[in-house]
Amino acid sequence: MKETYGEMEIDEARLAAADPDGLYLFMLEDYPYMMTPDHVAAFTGTTSQEIRKLLGRGEMQGCRIGIRWLVPKLGLLNYLYKDRREKEGDANEEAPLRQAL
Repeated sequence: MKETYGEMEIDEARLAAADPDGLYLFMLEDYPYMMTPDHVAAFTGTTSQEIRKLLGRGEMQGCRIGIRWLVPKLGLLNYLYKDRREKEGDANEEAPLRQAL
């Protein structure tokens, strides 16, 4: 089932597949689909500065619009399950998100 976020469609099946254990999606329900580093920091218990560092190094998927970073829920889920995917050998299935300048 696909929901919309503004004019953008959100593929719920793809989100569910990115969270195979079902650990995070229910906790992310109150967050917008495109989260700011502050949102991600609040969810993960880190600082927004650390989230920006992860984004800048390409360790977390996100897009940059001007000086503002946005992280889709799918990008956060891919980051949270990154170690598991590397161990299982399918880490290359993640499609990188482009940075907009």
